[in-house]
Amino acid sequence: LMSTRWSPTPEQLQSLEEMYRHGVRTPSAEQIQQIVAKLRRFGRIEGKNVFYWFQNHKAREKQRKRRRLEL
Repeated sequence: LMSTRWSPTPEQLQSLEEMYRHGVRTPSAEQIQQIVAKLRRFGRIEGKNVFYWFQNHKAREKQRKRRRLEL
């Protein structure tokens, strides 16, 4: 089975970004399951997708901040 990379649907992305804006940074296992349950109706999504999305989003934000400071 060839696993294809997960890419969030526009609705999933919008929801994730909204949660991030409201202060969600490292969701608990329980929160991750709730997020998956909520976003599954928009398309394929798993707990690890949510976990890594928040991890990556946090890292990218930190990178952007650092870059702005260097300028």
